[in-house]
Order: sequence, then structure tokens, then C-alpha cells
Amino acid sequence: MSLNVSQLLDGLLDDATVERVLHETADDAALRDRYTIYGLIGDCLRGNSTPDDGFTQRIIERLKHEGARIEPGYDPLAE
Repeated sequence: MSLNVSQLLDGLLDDATVERVLHETADDAALRDRYTIYGLIGDCLRGNSTPDDGFTQRIIERLKHEGARIEPGYDPLAE
């Protein structure tokens, strides 16, 4: 289901699947959390503002911990 949440945020699902995933997400707290986390990760990677600078850095550290390759010196807050 996490893949469906990711695809939902990326706009990759057809209308029927979007409706199903939205209903499932509304009924499942863990999926709602996943939706929020994926959305915030996307914001961080795009350099969009997030609730605070420390939060952004924690997301980047989490991505690194999970094996994502982050370019050395990457600063998601740099304009």
C-alpha cells in the first residue's frame, strides 16, 4: 500500500485507484502518517519550505540512514 501512497502523491494513479487509495488512507492511521511523511520528504527534496530547518535536516538524515544517496554538500534550504 505504501507504493500506492507514493504513486498517489506523484499523480501516477488512474481515477478509480485514486478514489480507492484515498478511502483506504482515510481509514488507516498508519497510511495517513505515511502520506504525510512522503509528502514532507518530497517537499524537502524539492527544497520547498517545511515547518522548520531542523525538521528538513532530520528528513535528509533519515533518507541517508535508509540508504538514499544524497550528494555531498546538498543543502535543501539553499536557494
